[in-house]
Amino acid sequence: MRRTIATVTRVTGTCNAGYEVGDRVVVNRDIACIDKDASDGLCIFALGAILSSICRIAPGKKAFASCPDPATGLGGNVQFEIVEVVDG
Repeated sequence: MRRTIATVTRVTGTCNAGYEVGDRVVVNRDIACIDKDASDGLCIFALGAILSSICRIAPGKKAFASCPDPATGLGGNVQFEIVEVVDG
Protein backbone atom coordinates (compact mmCIF):
# COMPACT_ATOMS: atom_id res chain seq x y z
CA MET A 1 0.00 0.00 0.00
CA ARG A 2 1.20 3.51 -0.80
CA ARG A 3 0.44 6.10 1.86
CA THR A 4 1.22 9.76 2.21
CA ILE A 5 1.45 11.04 5.78
CA ALA A 6 1.30 14.74 6.60
CA THR A 7 2.41 15.41 10.18
CA VAL A 8 2.01 18.75 11.94
CA THR A 9 5.47 20.05 12.83
CA ARG A 10 4.63 23.59 13.95
CA VAL A 11 1.60 25.68 14.90
CA THR A 12 1.85 29.46 15.05
CA GLY A 13 -1.05 31.25 16.73
CA THR A 14 -4.25 29.33 17.40
CA CYS A 15 -5.36 26.87 14.76
CA ASN A 16 -9.12 27.10 14.32
CA ALA A 17 -9.22 23.38 13.41
CA GLY A 18 -7.41 22.52 16.64
CA TYR A 19 -4.28 21.03 15.09
CA GLU A 20 -1.41 20.35 17.47
CA VAL A 21 2.17 19.24 16.79
CA GLY A 22 2.15 15.52 16.00
CA ASP A 23 -1.34 15.40 14.49
CA ARG A 24 -1.50 13.56 11.16
CA VAL A 25 -3.46 13.34 7.95
CA VAL A 26 -2.99 10.00 6.18
CA VAL A 27 -3.86 9.50 2.50
CA ASN A 28 -4.17 6.01 1.03
CA ARG A 29 -2.63 6.63 -2.40
CA ASP A 30 -3.80 3.29 -3.82
CA ILE A 31 -7.45 4.34 -3.62
CA ALA A 32 -6.93 8.13 -3.44
CA CYS A 33 -8.82 8.52 -0.16
CA ILE A 34 -8.16 9.96 3.28
CA ASP A 35 -7.65 7.17 5.83
CA LYS A 36 -10.12 8.41 8.44
CA ASP A 37 -9.10 5.84 11.04
CA ALA A 38 -5.40 6.74 10.87
CA SER A 39 -5.92 10.52 10.62
CA ASP A 40 -6.62 13.18 13.17
CA GLY A 41 -9.01 16.04 12.31
CA LEU A 42 -9.16 17.22 8.72
CA CYS A 43 -9.11 20.93 7.93
CA ILE A 44 -10.27 21.58 4.36
CA PHE A 45 -7.96 24.58 3.99
CA ALA A 46 -4.86 22.69 5.15
CA LEU A 47 -5.91 19.77 2.94
CA GLY A 48 -5.51 21.93 -0.16
CA ALA A 49 -1.89 22.68 0.76
CA ILE A 50 -1.20 19.05 1.60
CA LEU A 51 -2.70 17.74 -1.64
CA SER A 52 -0.64 20.10 -3.78
CA SER A 53 2.52 18.68 -2.16
CA ILE A 54 1.52 15.03 -2.49
CA CYS A 55 1.96 15.02 -6.27
CA ARG A 56 5.59 16.11 -6.13
CA ILE A 57 7.16 13.69 -3.68
CA ALA A 58 8.75 10.30 -4.36
CA PRO A 59 8.73 7.33 -1.99
CA GLY A 60 11.06 7.92 0.94
CA LYS A 61 11.34 11.66 0.23
CA LYS A 62 9.89 14.59 2.17
CA ALA A 63 7.96 17.69 1.23
CA PHE A 64 6.63 20.52 3.34
CA ALA A 65 3.35 22.40 3.30
CA SER A 66 1.77 25.25 5.19
CA CYS A 67 -1.91 26.01 5.53
CA PRO A 68 -2.95 29.27 3.84
CA ASP A 69 -3.74 31.07 7.12
CA PRO A 70 -0.94 33.56 7.84
CA ALA A 71 -1.63 33.42 11.63
CA THR A 72 -2.86 36.99 11.84
CA GLY A 73 -5.99 37.87 13.76
CA LEU A 74 -7.75 34.89 15.34
CA GLY A 75 -6.25 32.16 13.15
CA GLY A 76 -3.13 30.09 13.27
CA ASN A 77 -0.67 28.85 10.70
CA VAL A 78 0.08 25.13 10.62
CA GLN A 79 3.13 23.59 8.97
CA PHE A 80 3.29 19.98 7.84
CA GLU A 81 6.04 17.52 6.93
CA ILE A 82 4.82 15.18 4.22
CA VAL A 83 6.30 11.75 3.47
CA GLU A 84 5.39 9.03 1.00
CA VAL A 85 5.49 5.53 2.50
CA VAL A 86 5.30 2.23 0.62
CA ASP A 87 4.31 -0.74 2.78
CA GLY A 88 5.00 -4.35 1.89
